[in-house]
Amino acid sequence: MELRVKVLDFKTSILRLSQAIRQGVFLVCLGALLAAGFNGIRPGGLPWIGQWSPSSVTASYLQDLQGISLAEAWSLYQESKALFLDARDPVSFGEGHITGAMNCPPGETETSLEEVLTLARSGLEVIAYCDGVGCSLSPELARTLQRFGVPSVKILEDGWSRWLEAGYPIGEGG
Repeated sequence: MELRVKVLDFKTSILRLSQAIRQGVFLVCLGALLAAGFNGIRPGGLPWIGQWSPSSVTASYLQDLQGISLAEAWSLYQESKALFLDARDPVSFGEGHITGAMNCPPGETETSLEEVLTLARSGLEVIAYCDGVGCSLSPELARTLQRFGVPSVKILEDGWSRWLEAGYPIGEGG
């Protein structure tokens, strides 16, 4: 009798386990279908097939915006002809930024808009940057500033990391 109960418990456990596995597979498939659907309708969705090089990822974020090379940005910096806008959050900005840059996260653009407009109209080249190849903050900031009337905003691709690696001047704090 005891042996028969153990066999039934074992069979019940196997049935429950197989049911749990089927449910898990179903949930994974449902999640993949939902993700694919949202990616398909999302503006700027991730491509399924293509190059994933740093330059192609950056180009997908830039789209209609103009980039600027590190050498050009450095030259403008040396000539005091650039306004650098750090699109990262205030904590990251406080930990280190391009010397003289303003912290201007995309969601807080309006707080520094008048100053940015004044400096841009005075002839400074506006250069937005963030950190990382796939960082979308600087393109988002550039588009926001252009909507508010800032004439031309260039993007320093992977700006903070490249600036730091080049050994160019950096500042800390707010």
